[in-house]
Amino acid sequence: MRSTHWRNNLAPGVLAAAALLTVAWAWAGCRYGPHWYRFLSRTRPRGIIIHHTASSGWRDGKLVDAAAIDRDHALRGFVCPYHGKVYHIGYHYLILADGTVQPGRPEGAPGAHTIGHNDYLGICLVGNFSSLDNPDSKMQPARPTPKQLESLLALIRGLMSKYDFEVTDIHRHRDFWQTECPGDRFPFAQVIEGLRGASPSTTGVDSPGHQGV
Repeated sequence: MRSTHWRNNLAPGVLAAAALLTVAWAWAGCRYGPHWYRFLSRTRPRGIIIHHTASSGWRDGKLVDAAAIDRDHALRGFVCPYHGKVYHIGYHYLILADGTVQPGRPEGAPGAHTIGHNDYLGICLVGNFSSLDNPDSKMQPARPTPKQLESLLALIRGLMSKYDFEVTDIHRHRDFWQTECPGDRFPFAQVIEGLRGASPSTTGVDSPGHQGV
């Protein structure tokens, strides 16, 4: 009798815990991607997603850098505690117009850059590369600069080697969401060509004299 009573009392708790776990698992999958649990064991991310900031490289006379985006994302409620430090910036890396690569949140932390796919590393280039959102090219750089593309290729190659990514693991934000990002002026095909081993074409890329930032 006692054994039956114990089981009867335990059953509702087990069912409630299972329901809570199911909801939490579904939420994490929606927020961070179907393989979010990889970050719990610090195993490899799924791949890389490329973005642009959809802004000028300067704002109110100040450079738009990782610190500026971290402040912006803090205002949007992005919070990522990791190893005793709190990060807000949703990207793992930011590339400035002069090719400088700045770290965002650590690679081991889930991103906050693509809903449902934040188990990918997010790399963002400063600039607005959309002819729809930036038709007059007032926001500069309006195309990735040669130095940005050079740094992007070097960064991605390093990450591909580190995590055994394939070229097919490299994507644009627009491949997963209804967005222009990283814009129609971003030479994705040339970047993929470069990652396959050939030198990427610079057709359509701003010359150094028109980098804007």
